[in-house]
Amino acid sequence: MTTLSGTGPSPPVRQHTVARSAEWRGERRRRRTDVLVVHPAEADTGIRFLRLGDAPSATIPARWDAVVDTRCGVVLGNAHGASLHGVTPLLAALRVAGVDNAVVEVQGSRIPADAGDFGFYLDMLADVGLQAQNLPRRLLRVVDTIAVRDRFGHASLSPSRWFRACVNVTTIRPGGHADSVWGAFASDFTEPNSGIRALVMGAHPDQSAATGDADGWRPGRDIRTLPDTLRAAAIELIGHLVLAGAPLAGCVRTHGSNPGLYQTLLRAAMERGAIVPAGAESHHAFDSVAPPAGDTAACPACPGNDDSA
Repeated sequence: MTTLSGTGPSPPVRQHTVARSAEWRGERRRRRTDVLVVHPAEADTGIRFLRLGDAPSATIPARWDAVVDTRCGVVLGNAHGASLHGVTPLLAALRVAGVDNAVVEVQGSRIPADAGDFGFYLDMLADVGLQAQNLPRRLLRVVDTIAVRDRFGHASLSPSRWFRACVNVTTIRPGGHADSVWGAFASDFTEPNSGIRALVMGAHPDQSAATGDADGWRPGRDIRTLPDTLRAAAIELIGHLVLAGAPLAGCVRTHGSNPGLYQTLLRAAMERGAIVPAGAESHHAFDSVAPPAGDTAACPACPGNDDSA
């Protein structure tokens, strides 16, 4: 099997957790948690939050069915009334870093959630590194197309061999002029310690940004370098998709979307059976050869995409 970069067969895909506990204490503490620690966790346990000082019943899973509110960002909760705000940037960083399983201890009911915090989380995870676990990476395969919309935008999820996403953000300038920018993301699940393999951005899907390599693709960690509006939209999307419970093999397209719409999309896909479990190894056995690097479009709206399952 060829990887996204087109270089040779991929190694076995295993689940990963952090190699050791990663603690981050920020200096900007207004209305924020004082302590955030990411601990290693057993394979197949996913991402869980634990509020320090509360009873064990305060464990909150990072799952779509634990979302209790999306009006001002994602709020997770459990049956015991414990809740947590602002999880999206951390979840996005965990996915981009390739962390499948972790226990996150927090103090208080809110996690630092500015788009800029995503970069701090990535640095924190890079400092401690990852450790491979003895179980194959879990995967969720999209088998049917789901589309939802509200007054702010629309989003869709459709079958694909890889994870592919295309985020389109339109900004209205003074005088009514509209500027549109898009970002595309892709992962073929072959690199064992990476969740998002590459990204590309531009003013139009037919125009890749000049990023220093032949195909215009960069590592997923470079999401932090995107323009502010696009960066925030990408972090929000990737972080929310973590709530599916495992990486998605599917194509996501969004325009003007928001946490409420993403939650509606995930809930609809889960409840209608449009997403089914599949191990990364069996998924690759089914789709044995990835397209060459020059054909790495992120979704049907982007050029060169012909990978529908």
